[in-house]
Amino acid sequence: MTDRIFEIGGAGLDSTDQRVRKLMDNLVNAEVPGYKKSEAVIRGFPVELEDATQRISAVKPQADGTFYSNIAGALVKTGGKLDLALGTDGFFVIAGPWGEGYTRDGRFQLDKDGRILTVAGNYPVMGGAGPLVVTPGAEVEFDQDGRLKVDGEIADRIRVVLPERSGELDSLNGSIFKKRENAVIQEVDSPRVIQGYVETSNVNVVDEMMEMIYLQRIYGLDSKIISTRDANLNNALGMGRPTQ
Repeated sequence: MTDRIFEIGGAGLDSTDQRVRKLMDNLVNAEVPGYKKSEAVIRGFPVELEDATQRISAVKPQADGTFYSNIAGALVKTGGKLDLALGTDGFFVIAGPWGEGYTRDGRFQLDKDGRILTVAGNYPVMGGAGPLVVTPGAEVEFDQDGRLKVDGEIADRIRVVLPERSGELDSLNGSIFKKRENAVIQEVDSPRVIQGYVETSNVNVVDEMMEMIYLQRIYGLDSKIISTRDANLNNALGMGRPTQ
């Protein structure tokens, strides 16, 4: 029979480990433009308490998925003609091997054929008529509505979309997302596209370091639960042994 105290302590260590992994991902990617902070979602205590009272399980924390913060990062001026940021909710649309992808990392570049690609992954950036393509050497401009002008002439319009509901995107690497099955993705008719800027990560390094200190304390408490329980059980077993 599983000891409930060991089970609770072990689950606590596991959930804390999951949170630390997400925290480390955030710190590693804190300088990646468009990166969205992720957190491990821990199943709520009231749910576990109800299960415990019905003898379904012990009262223990459980990692129950990942939450991605959609808070916008700060905008940094680069001056690059192909660097874009969004002043509204939404995502740029890119074409990946999995299908459509969505990102707020607006660092774009031209290849030798004039295709506009993402810096991270070299994925084509999508417009209303398909992948955005410009004549190499031409003057490129994006207006605030997302219209692409090549040598002063409107050539296309960059696509900006938004999920109908939050939580309808799955992360591929924290800055590129794909839609979940049955997710509804809507076109943003009036985006605010800002040329010459990129959006930074929304990770606050100071907050992450404070969270690390907190998790270290929680980990220590969970370890103490296990070691104390082990010592108590050993003492109880020793009391039941006959003396020599």
